Amino acid sequence: MSNKFSWKTKFKSIIIVDGELFGNEYSVKISLTPHTANLKEQTEYFDRLKNLFELVFANTITTWREEKLYKVLKKSSNNRFIELPKPPYDQIMASVCFCKANAILDSKMTINFVELSSWQGDGITYTVDKDSKELILLDAPDWFSDKYSNFDPWWLRPDTATYDEEFDKGIYTGHFSWGTSNKIPVDNKHEDHAKIFKFDPKVLNGGKDKDK
Repeated sequence: MSNKFSWKTKFKSIIIVDGELFGNEYSVKISLTPHTANLKEQTEYFDRLKNLFELVFANTITTWREEKLYKVLKKSSNNRFIELPKPPYDQIMASVCFCKANAILDSKMTINFVELSSWQGDGITYTVDKDSKELILLDAPDWFSDKYSNFDPWWLRPDTATYDEEFDKGIYTGHFSWGTSNKIPVDNKHEDHAKIFKFDPKVLNGGKDKDK
């Protein structure tokens, strides 16, 4: 398969900048190439991509790990967060979107590039592909403690996590769970340690029979 297609979407997320909260809306254009001739499988994984942006990323608070207000809100609120390795500039968000989208598609589709702009972004659109230097900004060698150093950051994993947190028996793997008949292949250590924390995951389309 070599047919490419593109998809546009938007999602809203509050951003934290220097201890202040700002409303923001992201506009995203994604170019994809499917690598499966199975139309049902294409639909399942495209649904997964749609849910990533329209449910998982939407209605969150976007921040970075060193933001003091983030640490306060994480303890005192029930919000969902997008945790970045750097302050929430649009080029960082575009890079994260590119990586996470590719990770969840299990090589059934490939993200060729992501174009992202935002209401707070002064009219600038950032484009990220596999050769973009912006991806270097996501390098986070000390993201996890030594105990979990074999894990990839959330933006490189196929689960639904949008931030990372360590627990005695594993790491946070997301508020949602992909509903799929084809189990996502993950590292065996991830199978042993990762868990959903505090709640039952909400199952999203992306393999789930929509008629059920």
